[in-house]
Order: sequence, then C-alpha cells, then structure tokens
Amino acid sequence: MEDEDEITLELPPEEEPQEEEPAYITDLKRQLAEEKAGRIRAEQQAHQANRETHRARGEVDETNLQLVVNAIDTVSRDQELMKQAHTYALQNGDFARATEIQSEMSANSAKLLQLENGRQAMENAPRQPEPQMPPTDPVEDFASRLSPRSADWVRKHPEFVRDQRLNAKMIAAHNLAVADGIPTDTDEYFDAIEETLKVTPKPAQNDTDDQYAAKAVRRRDAAPAAAPANRGGQSASSNVVRLSAAEREMAEMMGMKPEDYAKNKVALKKEGKIQ
Repeated sequence: MEDEDEITLELPPEEEPQEEEPAYITDLKRQLAEEKAGRIRAEQQAHQANRETHRARGEVDETNLQLVVNAIDTVSRDQELMKQAHTYALQNGDFARATEIQSEMSANSAKLLQLENGRQAMENAPRQPEPQMPPTDPVEDFASRLSPRSADWVRKHPEFVRDQRLNAKMIAAHNLAVADGIPTDTDEYFDAIEETLKVTPKPAQNDTDDQYAAKAVRRRDAAPAAAPANRGGQSASSNVVRLSAAEREMAEMMGMKPEDYAKNKVALKKEGKIQ
C-alpha cells in the first residue's frame, strides 16, 4: 500500500501581519459558539426543571403527611368517644351495645396503628437534596476558588483537575510545600510543586507549542520510507500547508494538533469543499 503524500506544516511567526480570516473559519467559529451557548442553555433548563420537580415532590410529600396526621387525629377522637360510649353501655346494662362498641374499637385501633406506621415511615423517609447546577467547566470551577497565580497554573495544567489521581497528587504537593514553610504563590512554591509532581516545564514564550510543532517537518505516522515518486509532475512544495493565526486558533478550539488540522485542510481542498 502506498504511503499518503507527506505534508509540511509551516506556521507564520506571531509578529507577522495576519491575513484575513477565511470565511469557513469564521463560520466554524460561529457554529462552535452557538453550540456552546445552546449546550449551556440546555443545561440551565434541565437544572431548572429538576429543581421544579424536586420542589413539587416536596410539596406532595408534605401534603400527604399532613393528611395522615389529620386522619390520626380524627381516628383518635373517635376512639375516645367510643370508649365513653362503651362505659355508658356497661353502666346501663346494655351488654349487646357494649359488645358492638368493643368490636368497633378494635377495628379503630387497627386503623390507628396503620396510620401511625405510615406517618413514621413518611417522616423517616430520606430527603432528596435539591439538585445543584453542575459546573460547565470543572477546571474553571476549581480555578475560581484559587488565587490568580495558582488559578493560572491550574489552567496551564488542567489534567491535575480532571484526573482524580493527579488531583490528589497536586494537593499533596501543596501540603508538602506548605509544611516546608514555603510561602504560597511564590516562584519557590511553584518550583517545589512542579518538582514534586515531576512536571516538565512548558516551552519558553518565544517558542510556543505551535512553533514547536512547526519544526516537525514532514512528520510521518509510519516509519520513514523511500521518497515517493513525483506524481503527475506535481512539485513537492504543493504539500506545504501554511496555517494562519485564525486557523491555529481554530485548531486549538477544536482540540486538534496543528499537523492534524493541516491534513484535514488538505483533504477538504482535494474534495473541493474549501478553496
């Protein structure tokens, strides 16, 4: 099987004037923004619906409990009245009536016991907590509770929030630094944190991730092979892909590496979907 054409990725320096953003990039940004806004609205609506359902269930439970309590009061009053009637019948020698009342009192006692058991079960039933709105971004939610500098560090290392195991390690590293008397939010503090966590320092500011990726010229997924023959007289330079700042930004928004974005761009051009 023949290898795919090699693609050389070129990224313009940050200081170069940026070309006008392609229409399909603008449209894709708009679609992503609309999708995000729609997702947030849907989450908010679902949360509101859950709260209303929770509130309605609570009101129904309270109403049912009050009905049972009222029924217990009524049955208890009836029981006292029947006791008085039973005593009166015995005093007047009306034993037949006393027997009837005794039977009614027994049935009433059983009903009262059933109501009391129901009331206790309803009162002891676990209360469902009111649903809370889940954070749309766990990293931002975590960072919002930190100092600005610590929040910035967390945003640069989001894996220490999303991964529970790494999060536990980060908290342990913080505790170790504090135990060693290192003031928080200082250079020494973050150096200690990164040393404990064995975090590889990020590339220098003048060598961004995109620029570093640009150095991977003719990067191949498979092992290097003999250079393919030039097809149809097409020059090798036709496979050079130059990403604009807008395209690099779009690749980042989509969670794609610049090389993968460049390959997709070439494929879309071949299919005639973009110019």
